[in-house]
Amino acid sequence: MAGLGTNIGSDFFLRSRMTGSVTLGGQNFTPWFFAEDSDPDEGFMGDRRIPSAHIECVEGTACTITFTNQSQMPHTIHLHGMDVDQANDGVGATSSIIGPGGNFVYNFVAPHAGTYHYHCHFDTTLHYARGMYGTVIVRPPGGSTSEAWAGGPAFQEEVLWHLSSFDTGWMFDFATGTNTARFHPDVFTLNGFETAEATTDPYTRIAATVGQKVYLRIVQCSYNWARVNLGGLPFEVIDSDGRPMLQSYTTTELEMGPGERYGLLIDAAAVGSHTATIEYLDEYNNTVRGSVQTSIDFV
Repeated sequence: MAGLGTNIGSDFFLRSRMTGSVTLGGQNFTPWFFAEDSDPDEGFMGDRRIPSAHIECVEGTACTITFTNQSQMPHTIHLHGMDVDQANDGVGATSSIIGPGGNFVYNFVAPHAGTYHYHCHFDTTLHYARGMYGTVIVRPPGGSTSEAWAGGPAFQEEVLWHLSSFDTGWMFDFATGTNTARFHPDVFTLNGFETAEATTDPYTRIAATVGQKVYLRIVQCSYNWARVNLGGLPFEVIDSDGRPMLQSYTTTELEMGPGERYGLLIDAAAVGSHTATIEYLDEYNNTVRGSVQTSIDFV
């Protein structure tokens, strides 16, 4: 299950951090990210700082996120797509803008089982682009990790992808200004890694046994549109933005806008190896600005 389904709960503890180093495009930068209390110096899967830690809860459960700001500037947590009230939305309500050393408790009821998103919503343009985002997975009632939602499609393998592009010219900025008036991406990643690392990363590459179903959750964290191709393999699009599709459909290519989430069901029909490619598109002319790849292996 590639590390998913192991941290399901109802009370979560996240810290904002600005520490350590990440390498993007051959340059080293100090990452901005959210980490769990259990591993306060790491984000996603406890072994990288971008993207941030993901959390998992159960549909209908009352949940809390206790947020502690351990960085040098204000932050919030916005629960993207989860329809919480304004006090817990991390947007607009000044009470939820948390300064350095402060803390805040967000309260929400986990909505329909699906894939959701969270991110900082203070000086969003820059904070988001520097990596302050993660995923909220809502499991069906009962907490099943083999069913997309109650009565929904079953699967045997599950993978979570964060699609991201970076403008390394922004990575030394501490506030938006003239330098951030235009976004010129020059690094393109999958789960925080460029192609060389993404191809072998156990939390990114897809591996399954013939006859299994793979549930691929994708969160689009890039300011660019992105086009997903699984090496020509067909896949079924079964949900979007935390809700089942009214009518699922099968395709070999999917375009995703910023902030969107999709769930794909992949049939490991035959032994073989494939290369998945995510192309990041120019919003003005739809040309490819850059891409990242990973591997798909069915045995």
